[in-house]
Amino acid sequence: MITREEIERMLKEGKDIDLSFEDLEGIDLSYLDLSNITFTGSNLKNANFEGAKLEGSFIADANLEGANFKNANLQKTVLQRVNLRNSDFENANLFRTAILVSDVSKSNFKNAYMVRVRLEDSKLTECIFDYADMTYSNLRGADFQKSSFIRTKFSYSDMRKAKLSNVWFENVEAEEVLIYGRKPWIEGSKAEVNYSKIMPSNYDD
Repeated sequence: MITREEIERMLKEGKDIDLSFEDLEGIDLSYLDLSNITFTGSNLKNANFEGAKLEGSFIADANLEGANFKNANLQKTVLQRVNLRNSDFENANLFRTAILVSDVSKSNFKNAYMVRVRLEDSKLTECIFDYADMTYSNLRGADFQKSSFIRTKFSYSDMRKAKLSNVWFENVEAEEVLIYGRKPWIEGSKAEVNYSKIMPSNYDD
């Protein structure tokens, strides 16, 4: 198993680093500059990327369940067909990041910068997107069921074919969003819903 020290040595030597198919479970890579590194097929379960720089990296078919990306820089990173369940992206920079056809359920994106992010066809159920900025993003076909969007910004985004049942929208910014059917959010707090208007006429029968 490759250690943090070995990776730090390779970084100092300026080598092109390919960590594909490595077993890196639980490794601490916090605050390292890992830009443009490849992690295809690697086991990175519970890895610590807090404060790390992964700009331009490519990660496919990897296990990142429980990974910590707090305050990390993932600009223009591509994550494809990866397991990101229970991961933490709080305060992370995901500008123009692509998370495609991946399982990201039960993850935390609170206060993340996600402008122009791509989340097509990914599973993001039971996630927290509170205070995140997701404007100008492609969220088409993503599964957001049971997720939380409190004071989230996703104006000018594409949410067509997204699954939005049991989602909590509160005080969101959602100008010019592309979506099929009626808007699932309301102006202001969800607590202001007038249920008499949406219940069937025979509800109390």
